Amino acid sequence: MKKLTTSVLAVVLTSSFALVNAQVDTTRTQDIEGVVVTALGIKREKKSIGYAAQEISGESISEAGQNNALSALSGNVAGVQVTSPSSMGGSTRITMRGISSLTGENRPLIIVDGIPLDNTNINDVNTQRGAGGRDYGDPAFDINPDDIESVTVLKGGPAAALYGSRASNGVIIYTTKQAKRGRTSVELNTGISFESIYIMPDLQDSYGGGLADTFETVTINGRTYNIADYGMDESWGPKYDPNLMYLPWNAFDPEFASDYLKEIPWVAPKHDVDSFFDTGITLTNNISVSKSFDNSNMRVSYTNTDISGILPNSSIKKHNFTINANSQLSDKLKVETVMNFVQTHGFNRPEQGYGDNSVAQKFFQWGQRQLDFSKLKDYKLANGQQRSWNRTAWNDPTPLYSDNPYWTVYENIAQDKRNRFFGNVGLTYDLTDNLYVVGKVYADIYSQDNESRVAVGSQSVPDFTVFNRNFSEFNYEGRLHWNPRISDDFTLNTFAGVNRRETKYKDLTGTTVGGLIIPNFYNLNNSVETAEADNFEYWKRVNSMFASASLGFRDTFFLEATARNDWFSTVSEDQFYPSVTGSLVFSNLINAPWLSFGKLRAGWANVASDTGPYQLSNYVDQASNFGGDPRYTLQTRFNNPNLRPELKDTKEIGLEMNFFKNRFGFDVTYYHVDITDGILPLAVDPSTGYASLMINAGQMTNKGIEAMAFLTPVKTTDFSWDMNWNFAKNENMVVKLHEDAKTLQLTNAPFRARLLAIEGQPYGQIYGTDFTYDANGNKIVSNSGNGYVPSAITNLGSTLPDYNMGLRNSFRYKNARLSFLFDMQKGGKYFSTSHMWGMYSGMIEESTLNGNREAGIVLPGVKADGTQNTTVISAQRYGAMHYNTVDALNVFDADYIKLRDITLSYDLPKSLVGNAVDGIRISAFGRNLLAWNLDWKGMDPENTSYGSGNIQGLEGGSLPSTRQYGVNVNIKF
Repeated sequence: MKKLTTSVLAVVLTSSFALVNAQVDTTRTQDIEGVVVTALGIKREKKSIGYAAQEISGESISEAGQNNALSALSGNVAGVQVTSPSSMGGSTRITMRGISSLTGENRPLIIVDGIPLDNTNINDVNTQRGAGGRDYGDPAFDINPDDIESVTVLKGGPAAALYGSRASNGVIIYTTKQAKRGRTSVELNTGISFESIYIMPDLQDSYGGGLADTFETVTINGRTYNIADYGMDESWGPKYDPNLMYLPWNAFDPEFASDYLKEIPWVAPKHDVDSFFDTGITLTNNISVSKSFDNSNMRVSYTNTDISGILPNSSIKKHNFTINANSQLSDKLKVETVMNFVQTHGFNRPEQGYGDNSVAQKFFQWGQRQLDFSKLKDYKLANGQQRSWNRTAWNDPTPLYSDNPYWTVYENIAQDKRNRFFGNVGLTYDLTDNLYVVGKVYADIYSQDNESRVAVGSQSVPDFTVFNRNFSEFNYEGRLHWNPRISDDFTLNTFAGVNRRETKYKDLTGTTVGGLIIPNFYNLNNSVETAEADNFEYWKRVNSMFASASLGFRDTFFLEATARNDWFSTVSEDQFYPSVTGSLVFSNLINAPWLSFGKLRAGWANVASDTGPYQLSNYVDQASNFGGDPRYTLQTRFNNPNLRPELKDTKEIGLEMNFFKNRFGFDVTYYHVDITDGILPLAVDPSTGYASLMINAGQMTNKGIEAMAFLTPVKTTDFSWDMNWNFAKNENMVVKLHEDAKTLQLTNAPFRARLLAIEGQPYGQIYGTDFTYDANGNKIVSNSGNGYVPSAITNLGSTLPDYNMGLRNSFRYKNARLSFLFDMQKGGKYFSTSHMWGMYSGMIEESTLNGNREAGIVLPGVKADGTQNTTVISAQRYGAMHYNTVDALNVFDADYIKLRDITLSYDLPKSLVGNAVDGIRISAFGRNLLAWNLDWKGMDPENTSYGSGNIQGLEGGSLPSTRQYGVNVNIKF
């Protein structure tokens, strides 16, 4: 029965106890009184910790078919906001308790078996702001979900202080599976999942391409034909009429005899945009072997993941190989090691945003709606020349603005490969019964090679670019532990240690200039002009000392204090930061049958955070040579030799209570975080020779509440029903920037809106033009009635949500389990470039004015003198005003309610599988199956992110969101 209680259907929970599907009264009691992995991999009793920590079972991740260990946390952990990837293998944005740094890192530290994993996102600023580029995802994608035993989330400063500066935003600790002592086992896990497009802009199917409601005519071979305005990538053309015949774009190539000079009716296409996308398929196969010897244990695992994306000719192939071993070499000496090798090969990851090779831009922002995609598949001639619908003229096939989308995905391709090793080796030596020493080395090493191609014959300049990146980090750590037995009433656990972190990075970029000489030959030497190259490298070091002491009294009162000092190579000062936490298990003092468990906890911590290298001195950049002569330039930023670490002061208090033999319970946390000495670039007078000065000035606060609750309404021998709910609300405020600067621009959208940090407002404000209103709240229309009167640049809302909430229901009936999770977000804003240009170009349904463009529209509002507007404007004028007048027309609420996942599993009975097999579990799952409460039905708010950094909420051209569904089989021997 123990195996049954750890089902995926009950384990993906939303409380801080990793609540397991309770079948007997003792199950939750064991969870409460059990252990949890805390900072530095040290296991602690859950009841003794004085801070918020939440644990999730690894089964909940692997059994539900998850191939991204970060995305799996969405909706399951209170206080953790997860924005899932918007494309195949794309970036996962994750934050805890809001935004803490104005310009620095806001993501949590990721630890796997004690190894700090680099999760640097390589997407450039243009990609992240929606201006075009491929989302290459995060290195955390290398974590193998099939190897995860448990996940512990340490949310605040008190929980993460021992990890130092990188843990200022919290820590996610992944603990992988190990061999069980005294057992030998083999486990097979295989699954297949399918992915189909779901949410995308609603494209209109009433009008075709062009700018006029009549056709052009041409005479060919003595006959007059109607032709569309092929060179225009908008859809303000004639209304569809099956009696209206014309020559389509593909009627001018004699080698396609069945289409040559063949007229077709002016109607909506039979094969529209949705037919372009494939059904994505993911195949996952894992085998692991665990062997226990007399004094040693070893587990070996291999996983193959094969992903075919929804975009044709796109894929990711990943191989994970893991060894986890430990051995008791003598009575006093133990050795343990974990080694992981991962190879990830991405082929043709889709370009996102407003870019030349972004099919989303061509489908939803610019184009002609009469195009039949079955004809677009014939995208080139026998001589290799492109066949684009966007011809310069009927007799000139040169692409004017847009490539054929099939040319884009089969000719303008990109590929990337990452080879990664991460692991650790450690020794533990017992000096006495309660005194021991630990020495460990942690390593994370990877190389990544990217290349992208733009073929000769494309609309944009042919190009070949390569990017090579190498990263390594080593942590050398030693700890001395002393756990004396003071008395039966008192317990004491102490340790002190040192750590040295060495981080090295280098990259090399090469790109052709002016195009390619020979088609289909992708080499830097094939550049029309001399190819350019650029390289960069850094070396960073942090030396640390730390200590911890935890005192317990009668398993009821607990007090813990930690201290750490970091010496950084990137800032001018070292930093000491302590923490103090305490907890009172008051249920031990109250003899009440209705109270199963009660704990009051409180904590305080001070944590520092440094910055990137080379910001303490000014350096000279070497630009590309000119005429054979070297060129040198000053950096635009004036660095600061007195730059200090950012400081983060956290206070939190929490209450945990369980009732009625653990049938009901809750966990509530309130926190308040003050961030000072924020590092930011202060704009200065350009006459100084610099654009900005690096300073310590920013102040920010986060305060909020996290709440979790569970309820078991029904529980019998054969049937149980568990409900688990979580809620998180964070209030962020930029308290101060600088007396000379009240605004910090983070970035801007490709054309109109900007993303700012504003003193006195929450972080991540979208700024642009709004409507102008009169005293009665009416929108003011220009005197001509042709458009709204725009306001000055103003605040259109923050990208940060008001709150997030999740609700999971789990049912068990004998060997069958059903679980489903609803995930909700309220608040936040995003700016949509797809809506802006989709309206401007007449592509989306809203531009048809309910299918009657000919009637025009009267803008609701009043004129400056207060009279009601009665002027009728054209549909095309109404569409155009979405670009050049009021930006608020393209800003939407980021609210959503999603059926995040649903899982149905069944354990085959022993009588059916026989004695040769320990167990077989069959699971069916679905993810992101339904979404409600969307402000704009054509965009998933989670699809407005193209990176995991601070730039969020600027949608530049997103692919459709997707649904996933599949089956998984787990066999244990």
